[in-house]
Amino acid sequence: MGQQWNGLEQDGLTPRERASLPESLTRALNWLNLRLDEPVALDDLAAVAGVRPRTLEAHFKLYLGTTPLGWVRRTRLARARLQLQVSDESANVTGIANANGFTELGRFAAQYRKQFGELPSQTLKAARGKGNDDVDDEALRLSWRAIASAFMVGPGPNRAALDDLERAQELAPHYALPKAIAAWCWGQRAAHGFSDTPQQDRLYSLNLADEAARLAPHDALALSLCSGALTLSRRLSEADRLIERSLAMEPWSPWAWIRRAWLSAYQGDDESALREMQITLRVMPFEPMRHLAFIGMGCVHFNAGRYDRAARWVQEGVGAVPDSFWAERIVVAGAALAGANSEARRAAKKLLRKDGNLTVATARAAWPFPPGFMDRLGAGLQIAGVPKA
Repeated sequence: MGQQWNGLEQDGLTPRERASLPESLTRALNWLNLRLDEPVALDDLAAVAGVRPRTLEAHFKLYLGTTPLGWVRRTRLARARLQLQVSDESANVTGIANANGFTELGRFAAQYRKQFGELPSQTLKAARGKGNDDVDDEALRLSWRAIASAFMVGPGPNRAALDDLERAQELAPHYALPKAIAAWCWGQRAAHGFSDTPQQDRLYSLNLADEAARLAPHDALALSLCSGALTLSRRLSEADRLIERSLAMEPWSPWAWIRRAWLSAYQGDDESALREMQITLRVMPFEPMRHLAFIGMGCVHFNAGRYDRAARWVQEGVGAVPDSFWAERIVVAGAALAGANSEARRAAKKLLRKDGNLTVATARAAWPFPPGFMDRLGAGLQIAGVPKA
């Protein structure tokens, strides 16, 4: 049987997603999952799949975004990294490389360094030197409690997360995770209007993100959170580089995929954003990730002018986590732009009772969506009766 990581097969797909693939591709993946430590020939793999090599290559590119041998190499590297990170004292780089089909240690080290930015020996050394015993237990508990609040993206949970993270940083000043979570939380405060000091909050967010990335340059989760902070501060190119590094290290991380998806949405790449939001839902179809993916799907539909779809996705997302009422701006503006002015005005009044500081000006300045998106958002809010400034 193929080894599983957190309910995923080694190919990183949920059972539901794998079931939707062509039978030829499913057969190939099932066969590969049992033989990741063996040499793989394309002709042999195509014979197992029951299709021609060219057809199999086309299926891999269409459904998995890579070639068959590229998928094998990427999966072997990801599995080797996981084993290096969780290995016991008896493990060594050579044994783990061989167990994953790498017989030439020099080539393995070069490919590993290209993919993850460090040598396998460095991963192994760091894993043995940074165990949880080196981090204050209370700081660990507070950080993981805070991450759930941080992903609710609401003023109350945001404040609760920052309270936990302040204490966690006091207890473990060199621990990157609470700094990375806090960086994203301060970015939320600035972008979503959770405070009256957005410029100060944004600067604090960036400082924490820089510090966390410096402390843990190979921690995929920390880099994902730092990317979120950079995104909300409109440093999209830097955020893009960080999230690509994060996904290279942990190709099936829902934390990375949700940030990748939102970054695509902010860049106006609707097609990629929709695909990446769906990948997020397939990897983690529950909270605290689900409502952010739903809201993100709504934003993509809004950008494409599909206002009814936008409203359905956003309303369900906010319904699951009511503190994320900042997203209701999309529903209000969409109703107005669709010509449902009475509905838009009712929704605007309801939203203003929750977000008393909301104006068209603050909404237009809040998010790093493309100018066309923000222009239509502002126009829809103004039609619905949201104050201009």
